Amino acid sequence: MRQALPARNSFSIQPSDGIDWLVRPNGERFFSLGVCVVTTAVSPRAFDPTHPRYAARREYADANQWAEATLKRLKSWGFTTIGGWSDFQALKQSRDRDVVFAPVLHIGSTAGAPWWDMWDPKVLDRMEQVARDQIRALRDDPRLIGYYSDNELGWWNASLLQMTFEQAPTSGQRHRLLELLRQTYRNDWSELLQDFEPASGVENWQELEQHGTLFLRPGGSGTRTMRRFLALLAERYYSLVHDLIRKYDQRALILGDRYQSFYYPEVARACAPYVDAVSSNLNASWNDGTFARFYLETLHALSGKPVIIGEFYMAARENRSGNKNDRGVYPVVATQRERAAGFRNTLEALLQIPCVIGADWFQYYDEPAHGRHDGENFNFGLVDIHDRPYEALTATTSALDLVAFKNRPAPARPDASQGVPPAPRDPLGQFKPTLALKHWNRERGFVKPLSEFPLADLYVCWNRRAIYLGLYAQDVVEDLPYRDKIVRASDRAEWSLFLNGSTNSIRARIGAGIEPSVNEPSVRLVNRSGLNGDFRNIAALELPAKLFGKDRFQRDDTIDLASTFFTHCRGYHVEWKGHFTLRD
Repeated sequence: MRQALPARNSFSIQPSDGIDWLVRPNGERFFSLGVCVVTTAVSPRAFDPTHPRYAARREYADANQWAEATLKRLKSWGFTTIGGWSDFQALKQSRDRDVVFAPVLHIGSTAGAPWWDMWDPKVLDRMEQVARDQIRALRDDPRLIGYYSDNELGWWNASLLQMTFEQAPTSGQRHRLLELLRQTYRNDWSELLQDFEPASGVENWQELEQHGTLFLRPGGSGTRTMRRFLALLAERYYSLVHDLIRKYDQRALILGDRYQSFYYPEVARACAPYVDAVSSNLNASWNDGTFARFYLETLHALSGKPVIIGEFYMAARENRSGNKNDRGVYPVVATQRERAAGFRNTLEALLQIPCVIGADWFQYYDEPAHGRHDGENFNFGLVDIHDRPYEALTATTSALDLVAFKNRPAPARPDASQGVPPAPRDPLGQFKPTLALKHWNRERGFVKPLSEFPLADLYVCWNRRAIYLGLYAQDVVEDLPYRDKIVRASDRAEWSLFLNGSTNSIRARIGAGIEPSVNEPSVRLVNRSGLNGDFRNIAALELPAKLFGKDRFQRDDTIDLASTFFTHCRGYHVEWKGHFTLRD
């Protein structure tokens, strides 16, 4: 094992006056503003004019010239860090020592973890090989901040359960799943059947030990057991990657595995003993670059760790690369000026959150005009595929003093307890991803949750005719655990309300990409949700004045609200309650 280097040679994370900071070895505090995919991309020989893409070697004599020019560019634009999927071998040859490195190792994903047996020596050996080869190539570079262990593993709960059942009876991972099931259901097969349906040919514990799988029983509580298994696997993964990184580098920071713009609370809790910072990629909730309050606040509360953003992005229909921006649900605006404004909105919001220590922009250059290998074709670049900067964007980044901005006292954020704001002209309109609820006053209309670890935001506004409630939630729904791949109404997310102290509840079923329903005919309900990779559950209700005992509302009227949101299979819940005054 390598000897630990003196602390003065290491980057660190240190709190100061309630703000978390990255600190350079010389003691200088900084906010890491990085860029992903800083590479030369395709060679001139491989360049295909019928499928145009970024090819730096068409513009620069060699990789060294490109590296020097690119680092100089990025530094002049205010960037401090080179992020994942970058050509570190070329960039490390540069004489520039100011721009630092934060690579992604892909320790788990390359070896199949956490999907394959994380107790299998072959999987462990492969994980070690990946860690060893990549860490040795970078560990002695003084510009190295630390390592992300992986990127967007997803931690899909149902998929992990099913893939573990598919492993051989000798699998250590499968063995621990069966052990957990026996413990949870007190070795009683009939108790297990209240939550799960066995595959055909599996009628008792002994048969399940040898083969077969379990499907979620609609209306049961099997998701609680699934989450316990998820926590077990997450703890195993984080302990393994921590020990591997520390085996080959004792000084660099461990930066987590970059969640896929959502996270399971069990996974976020499990990482805490093993990382220096928890990381997540951030798909803005709205195409103005803003995002739901709960997301980073709850992630920090669950893990107790500083937060670093592995990716954030924004695209414009107006671009010079021919990007159509139509192969994914990412924030897209009309113009480059709007894109720059969205970038600034996201970055300034992150700088105002004390626990956030950095964020990496995705990516350095636009994706290919006709799409990359998976079809994704977005105008994500600081430069176009011809190496020309998008000046509105780069001027925005270079104008920001990151340290000074982060040092400012965070302004107190308003909320609905200070008065409910008026509704926009069409509160239930534009119900599409990145647009739904965008035109609401989500600052003044924010309702503070009572729950400790909320996974949803609630917003309120009003007009003379009605009160409007908007919900933006993380709700992960997979159809894989069901035998027939159908999500029943009993398992869909449930949103309930009590108005002005009434004992009669208004109950809505939303989520899973199915038509929403509500038990009160006078209430209008709209919902945007999905299955599997679509984990946003966005809904809005129009509550007529008569439900509050009034003909019409006016300024200074007061209302009482109590609301509870249960995610898929009642896995998690958030509560809100308050007495509110209607304001202009």
